Amino acid sequence: MEWIIWALIVVLGGLGLVLPTIDYIKETKVSPYLTLLGTATALVLVLLLTFSRRSGILFDGALRIDTISSYLALIATLGAFLVSLASVTQAKDWSTAPSLYSLLLLALLGVYFILFVNDATVLVAAWALVAVASYVLVGVKKDEASLEATTKYAIMGVASSSLLIFGLAFVLGVTKVTQLAPLTGVPDTYKLTLILGVMALIAAFGFKLGVVPFHGWLPDVYGGAHPLVVSYVSGVIKLISIGAFLRVLMPLIPAIASEWFLILAILSVITMFYGNLAALVQRNVQRMMAYSSIGHAGYFLIAFAALSFNEARTLALQGIGLHVTTYVLAKVGIFVGLAYLARKGVELTLDGMSGIGRKMPLTGTFFSLLLLSLMGMPPLIGFWSKFLYIFYSVVNVAPWLAFLGIVNSGISVGYYAIVIRYLFFAEPPELSIEEGNDPELIVLAITATLGVIIGIGFVGAIASFLS
Repeated sequence: MEWIIWALIVVLGGLGLVLPTIDYIKETKVSPYLTLLGTATALVLVLLLTFSRRSGILFDGALRIDTISSYLALIATLGAFLVSLASVTQAKDWSTAPSLYSLLLLALLGVYFILFVNDATVLVAAWALVAVASYVLVGVKKDEASLEATTKYAIMGVASSSLLIFGLAFVLGVTKVTQLAPLTGVPDTYKLTLILGVMALIAAFGFKLGVVPFHGWLPDVYGGAHPLVVSYVSGVIKLISIGAFLRVLMPLIPAIASEWFLILAILSVITMFYGNLAALVQRNVQRMMAYSSIGHAGYFLIAFAALSFNEARTLALQGIGLHVTTYVLAKVGIFVGLAYLARKGVELTLDGMSGIGRKMPLTGTFFSLLLLSLMGMPPLIGFWSKFLYIFYSVVNVAPWLAFLGIVNSGISVGYYAIVIRYLFFAEPPELSIEEGNDPELIVLAITATLGVIIGIGFVGAIASFLS
């Protein structure tokens, strides 16, 4: 396992550091193809790590590998590969393209370290790497909208990082060790300190996940930056928040189980309702998908809340793994699809996308399948991950929370369905648009097809693998 981690460091870190130099020396852009090669190599290495089903502590306690962390790393790598594929045509004319590819690889390496983290010092270093890379990525296009988005992202990110340090200071003061080991109980005199530290860490990780009230940056970043960059920030970098919840906070749950459930359940309800209701009134589809991401952050919090109950923990962890798959496939596919439409001259509003499904039938079909998966339509993967795993995990311990999750899923049908209606049942624009063998269309096909195939026949196998 250590050799695989070293190989990932060499491939992603080495390539990420030298790509701009290679492009400069060769006076031609080879970085897109080297990035594709690098992410494909990483995908093979993480596949080996995942399907070996080995677990253990590496590098003198700095990292810990287990089934769910290696599976999440696999999904992150798949997302990075697909975004790299779409970027071949999307970013070919960007003057900052070499920097884009360098940051894609370095950020992915940072995501791995957070998914595998077992020591607080590694957490801080990896968090800084991913944070700085993501701020620059959002503004790498250097247009006005991207620069505005990256400014807001960076300002809010500084607050998130400060809360991370603040929370770790409290938590490590109680645990007395930097390694993120399970904490079964603390003296009453330290319990308030631990709760304050956990609340600060929830806020820090909640910034990246898009949890209300720490979501302020997300609509402007996801709704204003270039859709290709958003596909990476939303579909890959966002996994650092999932990994941080599992690696840093989950070991602390036994010591504060009742307080944990109450905090997470309240945040979940607020986040779900805010994200889904705000998405209902959007006319800009990219911004609508930004609010949709906030709604899905609320669904993840339901599963995290369920982790405080022993009888619900297995189902909740399976739900997290499955819904990460749903989310990454859908968000990468949808935002790459929006980037594709924008490149074809389509305005990314409901009116601008009117009838595009009839002008571009493959694009419209794949796009709609991804929306249906996020909606939770059977037999797509989104139905299983959301209803039969995340919501079902709290049915016996907090049925009201499962009910509110179902209500919010019903609300989301309103805005997902209206996009599909505009795609296929509104008058098409007078534009001459043709579909070809474009990389973006291939990404749409892969993500939509995987959502169907996994939903039809592999959900049980993945859930069993994660248990």
